[in-house]
Amino acid sequence: MHVRRFGSGERDLVLILGWGNQFRHETVQWLVERVVDAGYRVHGFQIPTTVTDFERDWLQPVASTIADLEEYRLLTHSTGGLVGEFLEGPETKVHLSPWWGFHDDLDTPVVDWAMKLPVATPVLPASTDRAALGELVTDERLADSPKRAAPTFLREAKRGQHRLPPFDADTTSVFYTPTDAVVSAEAIEARTPPENLVAYEGGHELFASPSRAEHIDTVLAALDEGPDAL
Repeated sequence: MHVRRFGSGERDLVLILGWGNQFRHETVQWLVERVVDAGYRVHGFQIPTTVTDFERDWLQPVASTIADLEEYRLLTHSTGGLVGEFLEGPETKVHLSPWWGFHDDLDTPVVDWAMKLPVATPVLPASTDRAALGELVTDERLADSPKRAAPTFLREAKRGQHRLPPFDADTTSVFYTPTDAVVSAEAIEARTPPENLVAYEGGHELFASPSRAEHIDTVLAALDEGPDAL
C-alpha cells in the first residue's frame, strides 16, 4: 500500500484510488489539486494490484493508517469504493464509479473457475482503453494499466462485494456512468437509492471524463455537506 499526503488544510480527507491508478497520473493529480484547493488535508492511498486477502492487503493498511483521525471525509474511486465501504467513521462518503459488482465481461464461467485457483500471479487478461476510462486519460496512464489480473485479486474483490455492509444513505453520495465498461453499473444502481446517485457521461474515471468540470463542484459539495448537496 503506497500512502501519500497532500495539502495542509484544516479538514482531513481520505482518498482511496482504484486499481491501476497512481498519484503521478495527470488526471489523478487534477482531482487531488481540487480537493486540496477546497481546504482538505489529503491522506491518499494507492492500492496494490495483486492481493491474496481483502482485509490484510487492502482494508487493514488503510484503517490502521487513519485510526488516529478524529474526523474525516472519504473520497474513493472504483476498487477504492469497495474498500472504503468497510471503513468506520467518515463524516461523509463520495464514491466515484465504485466496484460493487463485476461487469458482464468478468461475470463468466471461465472467471468463476479461475477464482477458485490459489494463484496470486497475474495471468488473466485485464487490459482497458481510453474509451472505457475517459477521453482525458493520458498515454502514461494507459501504459501503467495492469495488463493482467491475478485470480486471487478477483476472488478477494468478489468476496468483498458479497459482504458489503448496508448502504448508509445519510452520508454516502455516488457518481457513476450508466455505460461503464469496467464495473457493473447495474450493481451500483441496485445498491444506491436514486436520491444518492449522480449519473455522468464520459467513462469509468470521472476525473478523466470531459464532463469532469461539470461535476467537480457537486463532488466537493457532497464531501462537505453529504447527499443533501446533490
